[in-house]
Amino acid sequence: MHPANGTPTVPASTIPEPSSNPALAPNPAAPVLATDVSHYVISPGDVLDVSVFGAPDLTLKASVNSSGNIYMPLINYVHVAGMSVEDAQGVVEQTYFKRGVLKIPHVNMVVSSYSGKVVLMGEVGRQGVYPIVGSGTLLDILAQAGGTTAAAGQLVTITHKDSTEPESVFLPSDPLKVQTANVPVQPGDIIVVSKAGVIFVVGEVLSPNSYLMDESGRYSVMKAVAASRGPTKWAKTSKAYIVRREPGGQKAISVPLDKILASKVPDVQMQPNDILFVPSNKEKIVATQAATIAIGLATSLAYYHIAYQ
Repeated sequence: MHPANGTPTVPASTIPEPSSNPALAPNPAAPVLATDVSHYVISPGDVLDVSVFGAPDLTLKASVNSSGNIYMPLINYVHVAGMSVEDAQGVVEQTYFKRGVLKIPHVNMVVSSYSGKVVLMGEVGRQGVYPIVGSGTLLDILAQAGGTTAAAGQLVTITHKDSTEPESVFLPSDPLKVQTANVPVQPGDIIVVSKAGVIFVVGEVLSPNSYLMDESGRYSVMKAVAASRGPTKWAKTSKAYIVRREPGGQKAISVPLDKILASKVPDVQMQPNDILFVPSNKEKIVATQAATIAIGLATSLAYYHIAYQ
């Protein structure tokens, strides 16, 4: 379809919504993975629930002060910052024992409030503010949020509190390589999981649809046509074009699809939200319809001739 100014447009009804692609459908049952907190390092500002077996009067909620200490009844301040929870429990037990307060102390400690937190946004199961637990890595944070959504891209940006230059991390699709993305995070980090780029293929192709771009953000015209199972017999591949949304409006870019398919010219790279439109060859349709009508008439005449001989 071409408007009066000569710029081709695509009928809105021919453009599938991204959600029509099963790969883009949201995952309502994203599993929440268990997070290991045994290696969490206690920091100033954390709040600890401390209980002592057999001594309920010593049970309390202790805040870690700026010096990294907590106050415990009868033994005064104990330094716990920089330790794991298990090590901090051991230090408190040893202090009660060495000062003769308890003969066989057994202390249980749980972090009820974390000072070390990060902000997680973008394509994750649950956006929000999360404590740095476990080994303090990106995958631990993503696990707390229920993982990434089905529409998530493979680019994750991490902006550290004292830095203006974000760190870029790619989440590999290969499970054997996922540990390469398990980078450490720091308190105050802002983590954003990108949305995957989407391209559309519509018009005279066998399977019009929307497709997710790969981790490099690249998708060529040849790959897009192959994904849509190729052009139909009605396609006018010499008149294909890409509709690209730009700040000033939509722009139509001619694509010599016939020459690309014949390897006569280089492939064309598409950008996120591009629409590849393959128009129909009206002359070919008219010729085919005429041939069909002619065959039908010839068949009818032959039947009539035989029937009335």
